[in-house]
Amino acid sequence: MTAVDAKSLIAGDLAERRRERLQHFRPAWLLAAAIPLVGLLATGARDDLWAQPAWILALQAFVWGLALFALPALGLGLWFPGRAARIALGLVAAVVAVLVAAGPALFDMSYPTGMEDHPIYQIGCASLTLAAGALVLAICAVSGAFVQRRRSAGALWLAAAIALVGIVTTTWHCVITGLDHTLPSHLGAGVLMLLLAGLVGAALHRRQRGP
Repeated sequence: MTAVDAKSLIAGDLAERRRERLQHFRPAWLLAAAIPLVGLLATGARDDLWAQPAWILALQAFVWGLALFALPALGLGLWFPGRAARIALGLVAAVVAVLVAAGPALFDMSYPTGMEDHPIYQIGCASLTLAAGALVLAICAVSGAFVQRRRSAGALWLAAAIALVGIVTTTWHCVITGLDHTLPSHLGAGVLMLLLAGLVGAALHRRQRGP
């Protein structure tokens, strides 16, 4: 009688589930990734996008990677890092979100502000951050992304990804770099999006998965 390798069978079953989830959510992921691109094409990217400091561009690219790949993979159960790695990833995501949203003026108050700030610009940037996040949130809700993990923590990873999409989309659009503009309308709106997406995701998780 051939011995059954239970560990291999379990690993194979988990791998198959991951492939099924990836195939199921690939269209939703592509649509979510297209939202920032469409938004930037519609509103126009900032004129000084590629003239920004190299470290800011690197951080922005890193945030795109977190928002579109790493955090969704955690939320959907496609990636299972250890507890320490998850904590580190959460802290890193929070730090880079602040750095990207605030921009170079966080360290250099003399950095060019781009244009004179006005309350209407703050409303516009906050609205863009929330709108970009809300569209991705709707895709997550319709696709069933919030109920893929047994625990509701998966919804929080997706909420973080949604908030980052909103923040970095606005950052690539807005040329105003003063902290009195970026902190409330870029970072503040991103934090609000995180809270809203987290509440919606947790509610959907409880309702759709049941007790």
